[in-house]
Amino acid sequence: MSAVGLLHALKVDVVDWRGEKQLVANVDLRAGELIVGERPVAFAETRPGEEAVAPWILLETILSSEPMGAAVAAADLKLTKWPLAPEDEATLDHLGRKYKRNPKKLAQLYHRVAANNIHYRHAGVMGFGIWPVLSRSNHSCDPNARLCASSQQPLVELLLATRLIGAGDAVSWNYFSDAAFLELGWLERNRRLYRDFQFLCRCSRCEAERPEGAGGLSNADIAVFLKEGK
Repeated sequence: MSAVGLLHALKVDVVDWRGEKQLVANVDLRAGELIVGERPVAFAETRPGEEAVAPWILLETILSSEPMGAAVAAADLKLTKWPLAPEDEATLDHLGRKYKRNPKKLAQLYHRVAANNIHYRHAGVMGFGIWPVLSRSNHSCDPNARLCASSQQPLVELLLATRLIGAGDAVSWNYFSDAAFLELGWLERNRRLYRDFQFLCRCSRCEAERPEGAGGLSNADIAVFLKEGK
């Protein structure tokens, strides 16, 4: 586990879990207990209404800062390939020429930024950043932890247990940090998750609520299923 930006993570490990690297408790954790405190390796402030283009803003911030670029390159970030529209390809081409970057490597960096960025909002500061250890904690629609900003340390994100987490259990939080999201049904939750994060949730709650016909689908078929709602 990288120590860059890490303030507190003695009670979790990043391990291979169900085919991917995941944050897992290595001791029993009580409700309210601090699990991880971390500073971002990269951060870009944004304004209201810029959420949809936040990954691009963060990407250019990283490209324009040698220290941020080095820190992100050193981080063990998951790679999720996002669909690229023609305008996205044009933006990557523009950034590649502007910052003299290999187009293929730049596309991979964009995919990592898009998959790992976390929204930060506290004390009048709003933006998106990369917290490498926290990004290894999966989303769940029945989470056992929650993310919150430190009131004393700017840009530090804290992960707190919301119930007992046993040693060996995966640590998960609601990526939307919104209680109203958890009140939605399976279809609407997964529509939003697929739209914003490009995955279908496989937490225990979603597995129990999954409708017929939604299992074993390819990514293309998942998109169609969620769009049609049947």
